[in-house]
Amino acid sequence: MRSIPEMLRVETPGSVHTHSGPVRVLVSEPDLVSRRLICSLLKCESGMTVTCVDDSKLVSSIQESAPDLVIVDVHTAAIRRAPNWEAVGIKPAPVTIVTAYDPSAVSAFASTAVDFLVKPFDAERLEDALRAATSAIARVWIDLPAEEGSTDRRQERHGRHFLQRVAVEANEKIMLVKVDDIRWLQSSGNQIRLHVEKTSYLIRQTMTNLQVLLDPARFLRIHRNAIVNLDHVEEFHLPSNGNMFVKLNDGLCLPLRKSSRALLRKLLKRHFVA
Repeated sequence: MRSIPEMLRVETPGSVHTHSGPVRVLVSEPDLVSRRLICSLLKCESGMTVTCVDDSKLVSSIQESAPDLVIVDVHTAAIRRAPNWEAVGIKPAPVTIVTAYDPSAVSAFASTAVDFLVKPFDAERLEDALRAATSAIARVWIDLPAEEGSTDRRQERHGRHFLQRVAVEANEKIMLVKVDDIRWLQSSGNQIRLHVEKTSYLIRQTMTNLQVLLDPARFLRIHRNAIVNLDHVEEFHLPSNGNMFVKLNDGLCLPLRKSSRALLRKLLKRHFVA
């Protein structure tokens, strides 16, 4: 039987949502270079499993395996003229990233995707798309649909439905740590260290699985191995040349990868007054 720290609990009024296991990714990418990049990056993520199929098996593979995320070329025959997944018999629709050589290859189907990757793309651009996808997967896992409305209303719903507390073991005790109190999270393989004030706790979990349970309006993945709680961030250093970093309000500085710059600006514009 799995120990309590291995099961993350999302507490909501009158219910508890749980999820364990990896994010399942299905890739249908005809371009060999792009496919190798996608698969090699995903295989490095211990919280994800990846399956590659050719375009003729795309629909049947989705129906059989029900993946959480599909990465597919927008010109794939099965979806080329379809407005959405439901039109080709896929329901519920998986979170989707589409790829294409032509940046103007916008279709009705592409408009339903969380991101559009123009080939050739690099690892950093792909990681940006995967972060957007994991946020969308979180809404699916906790039955929180992306909806139009005021920012205050969305944040209120997020506050009730995203991860609220994490069970950790320490000194032969099990404690419930409030997510609000976590300053930053540091991953190492299949374990994550939660930094809380002047102490830290280790849980057996992958960064990918934990990230999809955190409110993306409050938690930012600044590096492959680090997520910060924006409530504890004092400032971001974004020089045009040189290393970028995040400074927490206790003085700690953490490196910020270059690919996070655009995502950071978009996040701040959406959720904060600037």
